[in-house]
Amino acid sequence: MLPDQFEDPDIDPDLVKGFTIGGRRKLHLGHLKRGEWLHAVRLDQVQLQFLLDKTERVTPARDAKLAQLRELVSQKVANPSTNRNGKSVRKILVFTAFADTAKYLHTQIKDWVRNDLGIHLARALGDGDNATSLGTADYDDILTNFSPIAKRRADQKSRFPNQDEEIDLLIATDCISEGQNLQDCDFLINYDIHWNPVRIIQRFGRIDRIGSLNDSVQLVNFWPVADLDLYLNVKHRVEARMALADLGNTQQQGGQADDHQ
Repeated sequence: MLPDQFEDPDIDPDLVKGFTIGGRRKLHLGHLKRGEWLHAVRLDQVQLQFLLDKTERVTPARDAKLAQLRELVSQKVANPSTNRNGKSVRKILVFTAFADTAKYLHTQIKDWVRNDLGIHLARALGDGDNATSLGTADYDDILTNFSPIAKRRADQKSRFPNQDEEIDLLIATDCISEGQNLQDCDFLINYDIHWNPVRIIQRFGRIDRIGSLNDSVQLVNFWPVADLDLYLNVKHRVEARMALADLGNTQQQGGQADDHQ
């Protein structure tokens, strides 16, 4: 069927739809250069197969980034800080950009965290697919068990009866990057760097808050590999924005800015 025949009023409209593709910009299939199109599709197939073959080789056992995360968690648990009340702080908040990444990390380390390190682990996602080794997987319950002082868990005895354990490692997406008081924690890891520097400041703001009992808070960023960062320029933009945020803190607090690392 030729493109100009689509204008024939006697042709079934449903048939016309069957010979067009696209969203806002419609393309008549009669306009396609079939040979060139098939060649392009085959090239795409080759490239996709190449990428699939490459990614299948990256197993958790070869995941250097995951290994580095495990090392950071081990160090924090083995060498906890002490807050102004004299309580040991082993808490770590890990941010990822994607829910699939959070699920992957949780799956890979949950048994190791509970059996070898002896701490509780949870994940909080915007889609409701939460998980925890302590209490219920309710979103608010997870955050309260992770930051019981800031969230005033002791005042909610009916909701948390006889609860004296805490979640020390929380993996989350940006669903918790705003409006949450999690300053019981003093160690935050950006496993994925968001392209928007403001989002990084918002993440850090979950633990760098008024009312914190910690003398300092620490931020660890996993930067993109050099080639990707050259393209995205993420590292420079994030560091520049955080430098401005620290300058603003210094001016507001009379020179008493927090010790960010």
